[in-house]
Amino acid sequence: MEEEFAVTKNESTRVGFLLPLGYWVGGRNYLKNLFAAIRMLPGNPIVPVIFTGKRQGNNTEDFPGVEVIRTSMLDRRSPTAILRKGILKASGHDILLQKSLQKHGVSVLSHCIHPVYLGMRQRIKIIGWIADFQHVHLPELFTLEDRNHRDLEFKQICAQSDKIILSSACAYEDLRAFAPEHIDTAELLRFVASPTPLQGAASLPELQRLYTFTGPYFLLPNQFWAHKNHRVVISALQRLKSNREPLLVLAAGSPTDYRNSSFFSDLMKYALECDVLDCFRVLGQIPFDHLFGLMQHATAFINPSRFEGWSTSVEEAKSLGKQIVLSDIPVHREQAPPGGFFFPAEDPDALAKAMKAAHDRYDGVRDSALRTAAAAHFPTRQREFGETYLRIVEDTLGRKANEL
Repeated sequence: MEEEFAVTKNESTRVGFLLPLGYWVGGRNYLKNLFAAIRMLPGNPIVPVIFTGKRQGNNTEDFPGVEVIRTSMLDRRSPTAILRKGILKASGHDILLQKSLQKHGVSVLSHCIHPVYLGMRQRIKIIGWIADFQHVHLPELFTLEDRNHRDLEFKQICAQSDKIILSSACAYEDLRAFAPEHIDTAELLRFVASPTPLQGAASLPELQRLYTFTGPYFLLPNQFWAHKNHRVVISALQRLKSNREPLLVLAAGSPTDYRNSSFFSDLMKYALECDVLDCFRVLGQIPFDHLFGLMQHATAFINPSRFEGWSTSVEEAKSLGKQIVLSDIPVHREQAPPGGFFFPAEDPDALAKAMKAAHDRYDGVRDSALRTAAAAHFPTRQREFGETYLRIVEDTLGRKANEL
């Protein structure tokens, strides 16, 4: 089995992370924020190590400074991947992965979103990650096959993991109901999003020229998935426009929902019917420097989602000190953004009022002051995130802090 690697020699605990092909955007952003928090821990107690395939291009460019192991066993349908699958099926153990992890000095394999079978006598500990239980709360968005698959996979993750990370108290309670026999291994780790960098972000004039808009705007940085609830925003914009109080929403995100191939086209037909295509502007998947600029200059963010595990856009609003108009769902209340305007997720009239309130409250000087205050508080929030993760790793290994 061919591998390319560069091992950093130190006394730190080496923690592995699998980055398979097609790893979703939200998961990549999560890892980027986690690695940033780990870097700030004094004494360098944890060294993250990414394991990914050789044929997966620049899929690690979002993680500068993180050690990367490229191995063909993580390339789909490669000879080594086929061999790995055959050995796993025959033995019940992922022997090739275990040997690779041991070869590179990994003590813990973290944030596993699929079950990993390293055997009962494994020397490598496993920390599973269940991002959310959306299929339990919104079963209508999943096929029966998808729901059964998720049920089975989550049960297997629980059974094979030494610890299970949940991103919110809501998800923690969902696990208690879903698999009460595994609740003792659950750990709550609320992630914190790093503030977007001012340096290198696209300027407002440049963004206005590129995306042909003028004036104040709200930013909706969600993927176009059914549970993200863009439709209620379109309905709210229709009401605002009919009241001669039009507001502009810029929507940035991928237009593809694997569960519903017609979702985006149906949504845009609805926007056309509501006559708000001038108010609801879809930018699609845009470069990060453009997104950073849009975040900084927005009147407010919007997150109308019907369900979240732990919302990245809410955390980004908190880290930037931005206003955010968000659905009144339990996890958003748990995140408690200081600049939050809540509305019932299915109520476009309430959303329209919340957007108007955020628009009327916005002031550039106040926005700058809130950004400064959020930046001053961010290191404390990030340190708590990193320290909580360090404690989870310590507990998984049965060590105390001074032993790492």
